[in-house]
Amino acid sequence: MRYLRIVLSGVIVLGMVGLAQAASDATTDKKSVALTPDKAADKKQKDIIAMAEEFGLIVGPVTEDIRKELNLRSAEGVAVFEVIGDSLAELAGIKVGAVIAEINKKPVHNLEDFGRLMAEVLREGNFTIGTWEPTNPENQGQGGQLNFHFVPKRTD
Repeated sequence: MRYLRIVLSGVIVLGMVGLAQAASDATTDKKSVALTPDKAADKKQKDIIAMAEEFGLIVGPVTEDIRKELNLRSAEGVAVFEVIGDSLAELAGIKVGAVIAEINKKPVHNLEDFGRLMAEVLREGNFTIGTWEPTNPENQGQGGQLNFHFVPKRTD
C-alpha cells in the first residue's frame, strides 16, 4: 500500500509538471502569434504617431487625395493635420496643411522615414524640418516652395 502511494504521488507530480510545461508552451505560442506582421506594423505606426504628438504634430501619410488637394507633384512626405499648442512644432512655425519633406536635409518619403529621423533628432535637439507648403492664395509667398523650420533644443 505504501509503495502504491509513492507511485501515485510520483505520477501526480509528473502530471503536474507536464501540465505546467503544456501551459508554458501555450503561453509561448500565444506570444509568438501575438506579433503578426500586421500587428507589428500597427504598433510601429502608433509609436510614430505618438512621437509626432510628443513633438507637437498630428500627422498622417500623404495619400493621393491629399496630393491633389495640396497640389503636390507626388504622394510623398508626411501631412500635418494639426499643430499642438505650446509645442516644439508650434515654436518652429510649422503650419497645418504643410507636408514634411525632409528632416536635417534627409528626405522624408513616408511615415517610416519620419519616425526614424524624428527618433534621431529629438534626442539631439537643434534640427531643421523642411516643409512643402500648399499652393493657394491664402499662403502668398509660401506656396510652392520648400520652407525650413529650425527646431531649438528645449531646455528647462
